[in-house]
Amino acid sequence: MRRCRTLLTGALLLCAIGCARMNANRDVVYMTSTIHALVVGLFDGETTFGELKRHGDLGLGAVDAVAGELILADGKCYSARADGSVVVLDDSQKSPYALATWFDPDRVLEINDETDFDQLKKRLDAEFPNANLPYAFRIEGTFSYIRARSLPPASKPYPRLLEAVKTQRQFEFQNTSGLLIGFRMPDHLDSVGVPGYHFHFLSADRKGGGHLMAFRSNRLRVAGDLSPEIHLVLPQGEAFSKVDLTRRDPNEINQIMGRTGPK
Repeated sequence: MRRCRTLLTGALLLCAIGCARMNANRDVVYMTSTIHALVVGLFDGETTFGELKRHGDLGLGAVDAVAGELILADGKCYSARADGSVVVLDDSQKSPYALATWFDPDRVLEINDETDFDQLKKRLDAEFPNANLPYAFRIEGTFSYIRARSLPPASKPYPRLLEAVKTQRQFEFQNTSGLLIGFRMPDHLDSVGVPGYHFHFLSADRKGGGHLMAFRSNRLRVAGDLSPEIHLVLPQGEAFSKVDLTRRDPNEINQIMGRTGPK
């Protein structure tokens, strides 16, 4: 009987340790490749969406050959295509750059005033003040106006991302509801992730979306999740081993992101 109790105690202890580790590891931003690798033109997919979903249920990034904007919402991967339509991505398809996390919000707030993108960023700065750690955001809302963009597939030899963005197509949504999925990455991690705010939009019916450029809303439910850890997986292919990643121009990423004001 004593041996049984000892074995049972040991099993419970191992379970507790395993559960604690699992819970601790949920506050991690998983990243495949870096934004700077994408900026210089490394557009070939490295990580499958099936693998990405093993590391989170919320995220964003790019699709192979930058053929659309990746949105990981509620455990499912979508691509917002160049016409603003959305398709579900197969687990075998790949991403050249993506972020994912298990979304467990630390704080939720309601915004019921007329709000645009710049006003939202200022509000988030005030409500989620730690500027040196990554935050993930899931924002549900009704929008009187959304402007988004996406890219058609790039062809080899791939250009720099700034050149590829010149082929972007912008589109608008009026009087719609949906999700804003995004991250705020610290400026000191600018070679790894997009510094500042980066959001993708997904309509409630999962039929429209894209990289968020602007919006207006009078009802938002904002949930934010602080992540003190980053799990970065770098590409192992020949292209990554040979590319020069030492030179960066902060203005280039702002142009790529379509920023005209604060990050």
